[in-house]
Amino acid sequence: MRNKQIAMRESIIRQMTILAREHGAVNLAQGFSDEDAAPELKQLAMDAIAEDCHQYTDVKGAPLLRQALAEKLRRYNGIPADPDKHIVVTCGATEGMMIAFETLLEPGDTVLTFAPMYENYVLQSVATQLNVKSIELEAPEFAFTMETLERARDAQTQAILLSNPWNPIGKVFTREELQTILDFAIKHDLFIFRDETYEYLLAPGFQHVSIGALPGAMERTVTIISAGKTYSVTGWRVAYLVAPEPFAARLNVMHDFHTVTAPHPFQIAVAHATRLPDSYYQGLRDEYWHRKQILCDALAGAGFTWYEPGGAYFLWCDYSKLSDQPDVGFARQLLLEGGVAGVPGSVFYEPGKPRYSIRFTYSKSRRTIEAAAERLAKLRMGAAPATAVS
Repeated sequence: MRNKQIAMRESIIRQMTILAREHGAVNLAQGFSDEDAAPELKQLAMDAIAEDCHQYTDVKGAPLLRQALAEKLRRYNGIPADPDKHIVVTCGATEGMMIAFETLLEPGDTVLTFAPMYENYVLQSVATQLNVKSIELEAPEFAFTMETLERARDAQTQAILLSNPWNPIGKVFTREELQTILDFAIKHDLFIFRDETYEYLLAPGFQHVSIGALPGAMERTVTIISAGKTYSVTGWRVAYLVAPEPFAARLNVMHDFHTVTAPHPFQIAVAHATRLPDSYYQGLRDEYWHRKQILCDALAGAGFTWYEPGGAYFLWCDYSKLSDQPDVGFARQLLLEGGVAGVPGSVFYEPGKPRYSIRFTYSKSRRTIEAAAERLAKLRMGAAPATAVS
């Protein structure tokens, strides 16, 4: 009996969550809320469960949800999506990205993306036999030009992938930067895969621009958006793809044979959630930014510096004033001795040179953030990690 070998590994982010739980550390590693869902979201779910929506729905997604998403896409993203032709509801954004890779690309194709990059992109490319080639951008600006993109392209390049806001650093791409990416994709006839999971989580003064809304982009762009982070309901597993009609039809077939449908009652709840007032989203942004400030004050006192994010809910931190050891050892000791879990920065790069960054999330409750702040304060008293822990 043949034993298939595939170069996959467990998610380091989820490993840090497990370690935090085992050792009683405050988990600022994995980006999900540790609070209950907002009362209005829970009520929408309970109302949906009380309805007759407990069997399979349309594979493309519940009609009520697709109509609500089309309205939201026109209103917020500026994308003129037809609910029957352009939208496929998936069981989370992870499935959405996987079926985009599987459906539209061939084994051996190259996907360009920016580093530091979300860990899942690499693991998903391994699973689908693609090559992810990262374009490493440097702090403090994380800027790029058309020449940057041209140097990275090879003969196998078929797509460019980006998240906006950008996980793990929180950069928000400008309209001009997106236009550069689009011009590059048009010039070389590439797909654009766009992860907009954190589309509503923006700092004051920043605006979300969907590349799919730019003239000439829709015909080559697959946009992946999740309800889980916007509404703090990651367990509902409701996300969706927006793509031109020929792509959407093929994506829907692949989705059908992966998961059939996302949970039907939660699709109905999300349909109603898309019509929450603007005050809901503003309140969400305000609360996250308050939590961010609590964490930033503690990190500054402990000796960390960070990239100031324009969106999402992550802090990309430099710890060089605290330690000269590489990030894996630093993160492990910070967890075991400092009681705070973050993600080593090297997770977000291709293997190679040592890294000296760590990512923290402020998606957690105020109580959790304040507990982390108390533990980080001890680093000012000489408790900073100094040597690796085996």
